[in-house]
Amino acid sequence: MSPWAEEGMALLEQAAGQGHAYAMFEVGSIHHVREEHEQAREWFTKGAEAGLPQAQFNLGVILDEGKEHTTAAGWYRRAADAGIGSAAKNLSHMYIAGRGRA
Repeated sequence: MSPWAEEGMALLEQAAGQGHAYAMFEVGSIHHVREEHEQAREWFTKGAEAGLPQAQFNLGVILDEGKEHTTAAGWYRRAADAGIGSAAKNLSHMYIAGRGRA
């Protein structure tokens, strides 16, 4: 990673550590692209719990892929209620397939 990229990541992590939900989402996204799945999940969880709908959706995707369907459905529902259309689509597909309900 270039020094500029390292500095950019450090700044994002600083903002995320100070509670900036969108920075949490961005840090999670970078870890996801790097296939650093545990770190991505950790940061998406923080962003989701801070109320960021995009992080709620991405956390739902990770949980759904990990076969944690009931928990994924809850995060998809929150994101869908906040206007994330992809979350509503994914949730409907889960329900149609018989996943995501206790």
